Amino acid sequence: MLVGVLIGWPIMGMTERGFTVLELMVAMAIVAILLAAGVPAFQNYSWNLRMRAAMDTLQTDLNLARRRAISLNIQTVVCPAPGAETCSGDSDWKNGWIVFTDLNGDRQRQAGEPLLKQTGAVEFININSSRSRRNLRFYPNGSAPGSNMSILFCDQRGSRFAGKISVSNSGRIKLQSGGIKATKNCP
Repeated sequence: MLVGVLIGWPIMGMTERGFTVLELMVAMAIVAILLAAGVPAFQNYSWNLRMRAAMDTLQTDLNLARRRAISLNIQTVVCPAPGAETCSGDSDWKNGWIVFTDLNGDRQRQAGEPLLKQTGAVEFININSSRSRRNLRFYPNGSAPGSNMSILFCDQRGSRFAGKISVSNSGRIKLQSGGIKATKNCP
């Protein structure tokens, strides 16, 4: 009898247990309802993480540039760039950006200027600065001369979920998330 129990044979007086078709259908309906409610929430969570990671990465790189300008007593530049060689010259940052020490002050990276950081492309998020500010330069005192700069982060969900990094003339870097006013780059 012990052998029968170990290999799973039914024992006299015990009934086999299982699920009826109705019980399985109810369980499947409950799982379907939970998935229908959970999948959109998970997708939104995933988009929020992707957006936050992109914003945090650029904010960290801007802080690096500012700190290096102050500590090395020389201008540093952050600009959109698809590779490590030179700035792209446009206001689209989603293909990546570089941070470099600008030894000659021309806001373009030459072969002899040290590359401090290169960040690769960001997928599924549009990152744009205003067309008038295509790069950001930090002076040795930590300031960022020129007009205030805003870099807009937008994904397929639109402006309600967009974020923005603002850099003031004094060099202060401010992050804003959780929606912005709709613009051409983020409807």
